[in-house]
Amino acid sequence: MKHKIGIIGLIVGLIAVGLAIFQNDLRPQQHPPEPKPEPTFKELAVEAGKKVISDKILKKEAEPPPITEDSLVSSHDGVELSYMILGFLAMVLGVVSWVKKDHIRISGGAISLGLMAVAWQYVLIGVVIAVVIIIVANISA
Repeated sequence: MKHKIGIIGLIVGLIAVGLAIFQNDLRPQQHPPEPKPEPTFKELAVEAGKKVISDKILKKEAEPPPITEDSLVSSHDGVELSYMILGFLAMVLGVVSWVKKDHIRISGGAISLGLMAVAWQYVLIGVVIAVVIIIVANISA
């Protein structure tokens, strides 16, 4: 088995692309927060009175709301990082197999699958643009 590194790169690239495709199914489902009971008129009046007293009489500044974990937006989660890392690993394995003079198609396949996984959002945009071009070309013919 001469092409071990290239084939391992292909397998890692396939896993990375699979994770990228099914990333929404792999993320843990978040349950919506339970709704708070509506405050009564008495509670609203008490809160408004406290606010007026603190603002007008005590001249206190309103404190900013506390930063919670839900308010912070995470641009990368575990699934996204895992398929990006696996995609980069597939690209590295493809380059190593190419340098070792393995079969060029196996090396190129590992590199291209890794690149697809790393740049998954742009791959989807490219596929949509290609489909639109095909439809427009077939309509005009």
